[in-house]
Amino acid sequence: MDIYCGQCGEPWENESLHEVSGLDYMQAAAAFKLRGCAALMEPPRPYCKSEPVVSANELAGIVAAMELSDYPDEWDYDLARAIFA
Repeated sequence: MDIYCGQCGEPWENESLHEVSGLDYMQAAAAFKLRGCAALMEPPRPYCKSEPVVSANELAGIVAAMELSDYPDEWDYDLARAIFA
């Protein structure tokens, strides 16, 4: 399952959260919610600097999905995008 950066909309494999050095899965998920894909880069960066690859409405949906749950498995992007489309 893909998770999407709330800053740029870039997709990442959910499993990437297991590979963040020095963080467990839930800590990595919290960092991803806060800093976007920058939290998954090596070395980690303070925030995502990438240009958005999706519309502003889709980004709003991605962020809304993350706000509904702390658990990445529950981030329902399809539902959130439908709300903001």
